[in-house]
Amino acid sequence: MPDIVQAQPSGEVPEVPPATTRQSAPPVGAGSDVAPDLVGSVRRQVVLRSPRRRPRVRRVTRVVRHVDPWSVFKVAMVFSLATYVTLMTSGVLLWRVADSTGTVANVERWFTQFGWETFELKGDEIFSAAWVIGLFLAVGATGFAVLSATLFNLVSDVVGGVRVSVLEEEVVERTDDPINRFRPRRPQG
Repeated sequence: MPDIVQAQPSGEVPEVPPATTRQSAPPVGAGSDVAPDLVGSVRRQVVLRSPRRRPRVRRVTRVVRHVDPWSVFKVAMVFSLATYVTLMTSGVLLWRVADSTGTVANVERWFTQFGWETFELKGDEIFSAAWVIGLFLAVGATGFAVLSATLFNLVSDVVGGVRVSVLEEEVVERTDDPINRFRPRRPQG
């Protein structure tokens, strides 16, 4: 069980006497830029890259041959609905600001200069038309995304997919073992 130590008001952490079951670790700030990870009786430090050398980068080529239409549907639906709600909310807020500052009245007067006897912008009618049209556009955008994914899958069967080049950095794990000081790990994922 690790010892619990209260931090000092100055921000310094007092040293903990080492337990008999684990090796003593040097203080965290003693020449190390990462905190030690105490697991069992082995002390390890995990570093994304060594401060003394540049990480090795390798170019990996991937081929995208299939896009799942169900996943595209879910992502497109969430994106379309989020865009719909954002645009409707911002539209209502902008209308309220324009109405309270007198901009709407200025626009109505400007249109009466061109021959209209009365020109009136009605906010409730504009909003009711906008939410119906926006809802149809959100459903249409979702359907278009699914249709595009399906067409991509059909064309990909004929052509062979889309080739994508990715740069992957090597992740280096540093331990206190002098023999295996730096051990390259395979990137996960």
